[in-house]
This record gives sequence, C-alpha cells and structure tokens, in this order.
Amino acid sequence: MLYDDRDERPGVKFKDADLIGIPFRITVGKKVSEGKVEVFHRSTRESHDATISGIVGEFTAIARR
Repeated sequence: MLYDDRDERPGVKFKDADLIGIPFRITVGKKVSEGKVEVFHRSTRESHDATISGIVGEFTAIARR
C-alpha cells in the first residue's frame, strides 16, 4: 500500500501512480461525507464509487480471481 500525502496537485499524484504501475487507486474526495470513495482500475482505465465499509470486501474478491 502506498499513501501519497505529498503537497502536490491530484493530477501530479495520479500520473506518478500510473508511471510506477500502481494497479488500483482509491481517491478520497467530496463523497467521503456520504461514505463513498472512488476506485480506479489502471488496467481497464475505469473508475467507480465504492462504500468505505465495503472496500475491503471488494479487494478481497479481486484477490481471489
């Protein structure tokens, strides 16, 4: 796991994550107040919202494939 807490713009952080090959990105944004985060899959270039309480189950399912 990598936690990027640098004082950079989000786009810079996202590009760096792609360059070093991070397979998934979890972005905590405005929807966190609703209990949701954005999950980005680098291989498919798709993103979707996931609940904070369900995020562990989502990645457990991915690991089992």
